[in-house]
Amino acid sequence: MTVRKIPVTVVSGFLGSGKTTLLNRLLASPGDGAGTGVRIVVIVNELGAIGLEHTMVRHVRDSVVLLDSGCLCCTVRGQLVETLRDLFLAALHRKIPVFSRIIIETTGIADPAAISHTLKYERFLSDRYMYDGCISVVDAVLGVQQLKSEPVAVKQVVLADVLVISKTDLAPPEELPKLQQALQYLNQDARQYLVQHAPALQPLLLESSLRANVARTGSRAGPWLGGGLGPAVSVHGNVQALTMSWHSPIERSAFLTAMSALHEDRSFDLLRMKGVLWLGGDDKASAFHGVHRQLYPLVPIEETAPAIDPMPGSPQDGQAAKLDDRVSVLVLIFRAADIDDLECRLARLLPGGHRVALSSGGNFVQ
Repeated sequence: MTVRKIPVTVVSGFLGSGKTTLLNRLLASPGDGAGTGVRIVVIVNELGAIGLEHTMVRHVRDSVVLLDSGCLCCTVRGQLVETLRDLFLAALHRKIPVFSRIIIETTGIADPAAISHTLKYERFLSDRYMYDGCISVVDAVLGVQQLKSEPVAVKQVVLADVLVISKTDLAPPEELPKLQQALQYLNQDARQYLVQHAPALQPLLLESSLRANVARTGSRAGPWLGGGLGPAVSVHGNVQALTMSWHSPIERSAFLTAMSALHEDRSFDLLRMKGVLWLGGDDKASAFHGVHRQLYPLVPIEETAPAIDPMPGSPQDGQAAKLDDRVSVLVLIFRAADIDDLECRLARLLPGGHRVALSSGGNFVQ
C-alpha cells in the first residue's frame, strides 16, 4: 500500500522582495483551497528575536507556525524538523485538523536547498513529507543589483521552479527586460510570472510541483538543449555557465565517476548541473540533473518535447529539444571559480568534450 506523502512547497526570495505580500494575496484569492478539502499549513520563518511576519499573513485560514530562532537554513535540521514532526503527530492524534499541504515561507537570506535536503534525508520526514517545489519572488526594482552582489539571491533563483517578479509597477521600464534576461540565464527551466499575472494559489502550486517533478525525474530534455542558456549577460554577478558537448557516446561509469568528483570538489561552487547524455550501449538519451550538493539518478528520456509549455513570448517559446544528432550536452552553472579551470578539470575527468559557445541570440554554436 502506497502512502501519499504531504507535499511541502517553499516560498523564497531575497529580503524585502514581497514574499509575505504574495502569500497574503494568494491565500486570500479564489481557488486558494478553501472549500475544496485542501487544508494548508503555513510555516513562517523570520530572522530576529521578535516575530512580525506572522502578524502580516492576515488571511491564513489555518495554522501559522512561526520559527523565531533564526534563519531557516541555519536551523533547518533542528527546529524545522521538530515543527514538521509535531505537526504530523498533532494531526494524527486529532489535536489539530488534518492538513494536506505545507507552505514554508523562508527568510530573505535562507537557502531553499537546505529544506529539500532535510525532507529527503531526515528519516521521519522523508517517510511522510515530500519536497514539492520552490516559488521564488524577485524584486523588479532591485533584482538585477541583488543578483550581482548577493550570492544567496542567485541561489534562490537557481533553485526555483517558478519565479514571480514583484513590484513591477515601481521598476523603470528598461529594467524589467534586463531582469527577465538575467533570470532566464540563471534558470531557464523555471517559468516566470509578473506578479500581477500570477495565477491563483492552487494553479501556482501545481505548476511548481510539475516543474519540480520534471527536475527530479529528468523526464524531458528541457528547452535549454535546443535554445541554450540565453545571451551571456553580465547581470548575474560572478555566476557563470560552462556548456560542454561530446559527439561520441560516454561510458556510464566514467560519467558517474566524473560527476561525483565534481560534486565533492569544493573549489567549484556548483549551483546546478544538467545534461542530456548519450551513454555507451543505450538506444535513447538520458537526462542528468543536480542541484546544489544533490545529484539525481540518470533517467532515460521518453519524450523530446517539453513536458510543460513555455510562457508565450519567453526565450523558451518555440524551442524544442533536439536529440536526433546523438550529441551529449552538459551544462554546469557555478559561482566564484575560473571557467577555464573548470573546463580543464572536466576534460581530465571526461576526455573528448568541447566547450559550446553561445551566439548573440543565445543559441548553441558548435
